[in-house]
Amino acid sequence: MGKKIGILGSGAWGISLAILLEKLNHKIYLWEPLKENYEILIKKRENVDYFKGVKIPYSVEISNSIKEVVSEVEVLIVVVRSAFFRKTIKLLKNLYKNQPVIIGTKGLEYKTDKRMSEIYEEFLNGDNLAVLSGPTIAKEIAEGYPTAAVIASKNEEIGRFFQKLISCEKFRIYTSKDIIGVEIGGAFKNVIAIGAGIIDGLSLGINTKASYLTRGLNEMIKIGVFLGGEEKTFRGLSGLGDLITTSFSKYSRNRSFGEGIVKIGMEEYLKKTKMVIEGIPTTKAFYTLSKKYGIELPITNSIYRILYKRGNPEKEIKRLMLRELKKE
Repeated sequence: MGKKIGILGSGAWGISLAILLEKLNHKIYLWEPLKENYEILIKKRENVDYFKGVKIPYSVEISNSIKEVVSEVEVLIVVVRSAFFRKTIKLLKNLYKNQPVIIGTKGLEYKTDKRMSEIYEEFLNGDNLAVLSGPTIAKEIAEGYPTAAVIASKNEEIGRFFQKLISCEKFRIYTSKDIIGVEIGGAFKNVIAIGAGIIDGLSLGINTKASYLTRGLNEMIKIGVFLGGEEKTFRGLSGLGDLITTSFSKYSRNRSFGEGIVKIGMEEYLKKTKMVIEGIPTTKAFYTLSKKYGIELPITNSIYRILYKRGNPEKEIKRLMLRELKKE
């Protein structure tokens, strides 16, 4: 017998998880907070702005009431975008019934530089909490392509619970206790993916991209370990795995944005897209953290200058290549 699972957030990630879990015979309740979006979802059974062409099964209950969803379910999955995460947890606070909760939202909060689990624990006890991350491009999950991901929790029992709940022939789950590392990897890879897209836009080749991603991983490890993550986590699914996916996939919003910076310009690209580019505020967050703690992150600095100081991508590449020579 499957579980009743509430998914908070009906973007691409939320819908792909709904499709995956519905096939595992769980009863899925999908929450969309905006009335107009909810009405479109009910009418068309798809998110026409953010996940066009992917149909939501009719067995999935779509709701505009978070109270209704939380009251019905045994398990909660939070996948709203990072900018709305705090507001969502505030809403959840007075409705929560001590269900196991998994956070699938990636990123850092723009104003506080906090991870999603840190925000969650401002309002609710984290004993039943886990986080999910890894190479999980939503379109491929929805289409049933096999992948693997990692679930991290301080509570090993909760980690194993979610591992058994979600794992299947299409989605293999590993467990970890390193919540910090899993969350930092899932956020930082978006910064590096923007640069990967810039490299694609400039047609600089695989040597350039391989060198760039290797040094980008080095920056992820440097800031991640400083913030309390374990180095092995960043070399795993939620670090290197997610970094590779996000830096190569044609469905990657952050990589596509980087390519768009070169081909049509940042402002023009942002006017045309309805997608959320998490890497933009995340770049600023990690740049701020690096300056606050005196951590050298040259690639992050270059991406920051391109995004916030209108830096020229080719000049930034030259700056990176000609900076002081060092040991690996």
